[in-house]
Amino acid sequence: MASHKLGDFGTQPVVGTFDPSPEDMALLTSKHGIGLQTTWLYGFFRDEDGLTYCSERKFVGSLTSGCFVMTQHGDASAELNVHKDSGRSARGELRRVLDGKSRRWFDPVFQRLPKDTLPAGEQPVDLEFTRERLVYNEGDILSLEGPSVGLGVQFYIPSLDRPLMYTSTCFWMEGLFQGKRVSGPIWFDNAFWRHGLEWKEYGYFTDYQIMWHVFCNKFDDGSFEWGHLVSGREGFSPGVVVQSNGDVAMTNCTDPVFTLDAGAWPTEAKWGVGDKTYQFAGPENGRMTEFSESRWANYRAQLGQSRLVGDTRTLADGLTWNEGFTDRIGPDGRPA
Repeated sequence: MASHKLGDFGTQPVVGTFDPSPEDMALLTSKHGIGLQTTWLYGFFRDEDGLTYCSERKFVGSLTSGCFVMTQHGDASAELNVHKDSGRSARGELRRVLDGKSRRWFDPVFQRLPKDTLPAGEQPVDLEFTRERLVYNEGDILSLEGPSVGLGVQFYIPSLDRPLMYTSTCFWMEGLFQGKRVSGPIWFDNAFWRHGLEWKEYGYFTDYQIMWHVFCNKFDDGSFEWGHLVSGREGFSPGVVVQSNGDVAMTNCTDPVFTLDAGAWPTEAKWGVGDKTYQFAGPENGRMTEFSESRWANYRAQLGQSRLVGDTRTLADGLTWNEGFTDRIGPDGRPA
């Protein structure tokens, strides 16, 4: 239901961009009265044989719960399934650098304990980013680095009950993933909301979110396009798309339409961003069923590709993270 409280704007978003300089981001400073709760680092990477890899790591303060590692296990027709290297990724408290021109997470505290107290083969983690570049290492699991692809994306929900400030930056990474040379985008997101609740306990995961769509395209001329497109209930539908030349398209109402297969997986989606339409294609081998089953509420996550309808630029590669709750989509393909 729409809110009619004085000073409350429900889940109607304010959308924008920002310069992703660590010095300006001041993540420990509250934004609109709410503090940083969670940071996510996630991305897709393709090797020279066309196989796709995925990593996803979550930080809460100086703590991290580990890295989800997904691969196709050498079969290009297979889904992205959870790899056993997930169990070798570092967990627990990390040291941080929180001021100056860079931000860094490194030196897991548990790995300073006697070696026989650790899981066999646990790998180190070291993450550092500046305005221009991100460097990310997980021991022999992955070693990646790459440049920023442009402005950061942000939106704010001025709700009295469920305020949310969400920011994201994107880098195009190259390096090694399980010994294979790969390239692809990584997204670095920071979310601010009411303290005391985990994201999967907050109203957007439990109710408002329908689909969350994050993509990055690299073109053959070396330019980039990336953005967040969100579909939700009661107006929670922000969309921001950034070009590496500084052009930006934004909307507070993406008005998407989804096509689902018989198993309720999205195979296509169309998103409106002003007078532009972005179209998503979700292949069967992009599904992350095992990762999705670690969540609840019929959550689905998948890899796909998104393009601006009518765009004639030649794509070098494009990868999309699409996640959401298909039981919140009506029979007409629109939010229910």
